[in-house]
Amino acid sequence: MSDPTGSAPSYTVVSPVRDEARFLATTARSLVAQTLRPRHWVIVDDGSTDATPELAERLAAAHDWITVVHRPRRVTRERGAPIVRAFNDGLSHVERPGDVVVKLDGDLHLPAHYFEWVLAVFAREPRAGIVGGTVYVPEGDRWVPDAVGRHTVHGAIKSYRRQCLEEIGGLRESMGWDGIDEYAARSRGWRVLPLSELGVLHYKPRGSKQHWRRARWEEGRGARYMGYRWHGIVLRVAYRSVREHPPVLAGLTLGTGYLWATVRRLPQCDDRRAVDLLREEQAARLWRLLRGGGDVQPDRLEGGGPAFWTLDSPLPGERAAP
Repeated sequence: MSDPTGSAPSYTVVSPVRDEARFLATTARSLVAQTLRPRHWVIVDDGSTDATPELAERLAAAHDWITVVHRPRRVTRERGAPIVRAFNDGLSHVERPGDVVVKLDGDLHLPAHYFEWVLAVFAREPRAGIVGGTVYVPEGDRWVPDAVGRHTVHGAIKSYRRQCLEEIGGLRESMGWDGIDEYAARSRGWRVLPLSELGVLHYKPRGSKQHWRRARWEEGRGARYMGYRWHGIVLRVAYRSVREHPPVLAGLTLGTGYLWATVRRLPQCDDRRAVDLLREEQAARLWRLLRGGGDVQPDRLEGGGPAFWTLDSPLPGERAAP
């Protein structure tokens, strides 16, 4: 379907995928069912060893707005840099990506109105730079919010205003890319807007394809890349020690990865404005905690966000009031 008023921003979706044969069809059904479909959907097969490439090609044959890009097979399974390289490769195959560029995982279920609501935020808020819903992951036989900060948009579902993405220099090919991008955007006056009313099901939690030890180690390296203060990493270690499995060891491994990267003097993010903002906010967060205050609150939209805006929407077949 298309926007009957022509007012919604156009968007392109890029999905780096690897060994997603079990879930990619669900993501595809979600995109086909969107009330506002993308201009392009580029599926980047990043060296799958299962039936993902064949499934992606069948999808492209059935829909002229779907393109498949094949990349060489990788020996190791990593997060961070390989994902961003695949994303950038896919985006380079789009001549006219439109107003909004979306990095979308291939193991999701989205409601049919997902992008209609996301695009409504971009249309209504000119400084909206990064927008996305709330990700839920399976825990036994129920779905629970993924353990990311309420002020951040989950890396599986990031929608970027193209002007914002260009202004921050694109995504960094490093672990921590989905954190430093938001500081880079906000340091330049863009808003990062997670939508609490827009739920997305993520069938495979973050790092589930890796052993927990490697996942937490890489997270520690990513924190070093982003420029974390010492007290910032202590708080993160404590949080992961409680929230991640196995308890305590997960947090300690994260901290060890950070220390190893620090001792080795591995490269840090070259965006000074982003790193300065991160460090400034970490200092402010520590001060609030010491004073008994709460954590950082998410940026809030006037009018409560699209779940409230739609209360005044016209019925099907009616015209909006002038």
